[in-house]
Amino acid sequence: MSFRAFQPIFSAFRNGAVRPISRASKPFSSRTLALGATFTGAVIGYSLLKDQRLNTVLTEKFTLYADSAPSDLRDDPKSQDAFRVDPDTNIPFPLDLSPSLATTSPTLSLVGLGVRKVSFLRVKVYSAGFYLDEAVTKDLHNIIGWHNFTAQHLLTPPTTSPSDPLNAPQLSGEELMKNLFDRPVAVAVRIVPNRNTDFGHLRDAFTRALQARQKLARSKGELTDADEQRITQSIQTLKSFFPAQTVQKGKQVVLLRPREGGLIVEFEGQVLGRLNDAWVGKQLMLTYFADKEVVSEKLKEDVAKGLEGFIKT
Repeated sequence: MSFRAFQPIFSAFRNGAVRPISRASKPFSSRTLALGATFTGAVIGYSLLKDQRLNTVLTEKFTLYADSAPSDLRDDPKSQDAFRVDPDTNIPFPLDLSPSLATTSPTLSLVGLGVRKVSFLRVKVYSAGFYLDEAVTKDLHNIIGWHNFTAQHLLTPPTTSPSDPLNAPQLSGEELMKNLFDRPVAVAVRIVPNRNTDFGHLRDAFTRALQARQKLARSKGELTDADEQRITQSIQTLKSFFPAQTVQKGKQVVLLRPREGGLIVEFEGQVLGRLNDAWVGKQLMLTYFADKEVVSEKLKEDVAKGLEGFIKT
């Protein structure tokens, strides 16, 4: 409501207040004066509130929502302190994960994020963000199979159809990420619960996912007996990393696959365990980009858009 709307009232109040009171006219009643004072206070309060809102907009930390393009951020002077927010949960994700880690790592840039939903009720369990070695984000187009990448390539199941004049098949789906993870690159998944949970739920989900992938690899003849024994033992070791305690809403669990491979699990800046098994580290990351039964469709879609953005810049 503008000041102009109150002008007639103020004029009447002002004129009445300064006009000499004649004997024939009745003085203002206390009720009239109170009414004028109320309107005066309302306008002054509105002006102060408006100024306060403006000050909040100018001083609050720059926020970029998940459906915003990465290019919206890079020209902003506050980009170093910026973060993105998952619109489904309002959980913020820093653009660079490395400062919050106990493990020394290269700069890990946020590629995409999304909510994880479970059950037929589609309960929002947690939000997850995928981070990639910044050095790799600048060199994706030079990696075999990534030269003409678009978001749709990650979201489309594998194909053997020729994709360019050289008759080389374009990698797609999970194979694209496998091709990337076969290189010495650091990647991480940051998990933030949207409601209180416990480590047991996360542990069991990771274990089931790895065991399913182990079974699939076995059926394809990709594992030796020695591989089977090592992987089985590594999964048991991974299970022991998770304490019997609650993970409160908003707390950070990080799965880090360092450049040298393996897996590091952190919780709120503390290392829960380190696993020196390249297969487990790579396969756990791949669960977030599976062609079927993906952990979070929204995460996969947002990562696909983020990767396409890196390719185009």
